[in-house]
Amino acid sequence: MSKDEIIYEATEEKARGSNFLRIGKYFLIVFVFTIQAFLAYIITDKNYASIFNFVNSFTKEEMVVYTMDELIVNPAGSQGQRYLVVQATIELSESNHIDLVNQHSQRIKHYMNASLSSRTVDQLLDFNERERLRVELKNIVNREIGEYSVRNLYYTKYVMQ
Repeated sequence: MSKDEIIYEATEEKARGSNFLRIGKYFLIVFVFTIQAFLAYIITDKNYASIFNFVNSFTKEEMVVYTMDELIVNPAGSQGQRYLVVQATIELSESNHIDLVNQHSQRIKHYMNASLSSRTVDQLLDFNERERLRVELKNIVNREIGEYSVRNLYYTKYVMQ
């Protein structure tokens, strides 16, 4: 046997061994993550009540509901033939934020009108689009009052004519 043949046989064995090590590493990583997920589930399941109370201790219990005025808009592309009537109620985290909403009510209404009237009739009738619109309206109020106070926004009236 020559020296070249011995080197070739040694690298061939090494290549097979490293493939086994690679598969073993992946198996070990998957195994460790599975054990971690299982342990996290067990710990959370046993201590769910205390974890829930701890997480909710950071939020204030005070919640204020504020009903906004009706908005009447013509949807995009309707040429005035159709209109939408929307009234929303917002949950605020603090009662003093009602004053902020009242101070900025004209700008809030303006941006809400712009957002509503930029959508077509089909978009306004689609349930998923209404949910995206609800989140957008919530963000408009938060942005205009300068606080992250709106916990939720509910449609109390949503009529397409």
